[in-house]
Amino acid sequence: MRTSILRLACLLCCAVAGFGYLRAAEPPAGPRLSAAEAEAGSRTGRRPGRGWNGLTTNDASVKAAFAQAARPAAAATVRILADGKPAALGTVVDAAGHVVTKASLLEGELTCRFGDGREVEAKIVGSNEDYDIALLKIAATGLAPVTWRSVPAPPGSLVAAVEPGDGLLGIGVVSAEPRKIRGSTRPENSRGRLGIGLGGNPAGVGITSVAGGSAAEKAGLKVGDRVKSIDGRAMTSADEVVQTVGGHAPGELIRLIVERGGEELEVEAVLGKPEPRREPQDHWGGGPFSERRWGFPLVLPHDVVIHPKDCGGPLIDTDGNVVGVNIARALRVASYAIPADTVQTVIAELLGRRGKSEWVPRRP
Repeated sequence: MRTSILRLACLLCCAVAGFGYLRAAEPPAGPRLSAAEAEAGSRTGRRPGRGWNGLTTNDASVKAAFAQAARPAAAATVRILADGKPAALGTVVDAAGHVVTKASLLEGELTCRFGDGREVEAKIVGSNEDYDIALLKIAATGLAPVTWRSVPAPPGSLVAAVEPGDGLLGIGVVSAEPRKIRGSTRPENSRGRLGIGLGGNPAGVGITSVAGGSAAEKAGLKVGDRVKSIDGRAMTSADEVVQTVGGHAPGELIRLIVERGGEELEVEAVLGKPEPRREPQDHWGGGPFSERRWGFPLVLPHDVVIHPKDCGGPLIDTDGNVVGVNIARALRVASYAIPADTVQTVIAELLGRRGKSEWVPRRP
């Protein structure tokens, strides 16, 4: 183990040195290359995101040095399927079959797939909306849970994200101290969309535009209609309409009273999904990003590139101990994990509500 870690440190020192030389000229490596990056690489004769020595933190030789430390955590990682489709990763936290994962990715019938191909049924025990953490119980016992790091990982610490089996998703570093991330705790895709533009007027809220193919168009709403009420609640401002519609989920039915040509009409609309919201930083590339990536009381920022569907899995140090559970792919250069001690507190609280408050985490 010690030899592998020393080798890893040497390889990464070379990689970081190369990155430092090229940082001003080339962007860091991401999960995909844009057409512009690929074209730039062909013009210069270099592969984008690589140092002159040809190494990155995710080269096969660097991953191989991390592989031994990652195996126990990878064996305690499962792929969560929702209605048979990959939705997230999960982290096994005790021998009784409890698994933590990202709550907002869970819909439908849940199963967990181990690295050896086994699939078992999973049920939600509880969830914490603030941290977007869900605790599952799977139909398996005698499992080897992850080992939690006993002290926080400081900035600059080498870390890796793992997947079931022996796979490493990526290697990087802790980029900052744990911090609060402001924003809504509700994923954008959980808010229903009507698809209208609004303008205030003395007699209610006037519709100034209707998006093509939207729930509003399908319901027969028209420009010039004045929204009087939604589900029996009077609407007096555009903000009130936005908040009321956004309080419903996509697929829900709402009933509107609108004024048209001096008459009041009742209209039923089945809300659609919102259009993906892009932050200004998203134009830098590095996506896809998690739908729920804001509004966390505390996260550990790091620069390992993960896919949104790989959230819920463990983030480990060079000894294989878990420093946190990945919870969001946030920006081109930032992913977030919920710190290990915070995850353990949430687990204890969720089990405590079910009369199992004596949960003891596994530590080195």
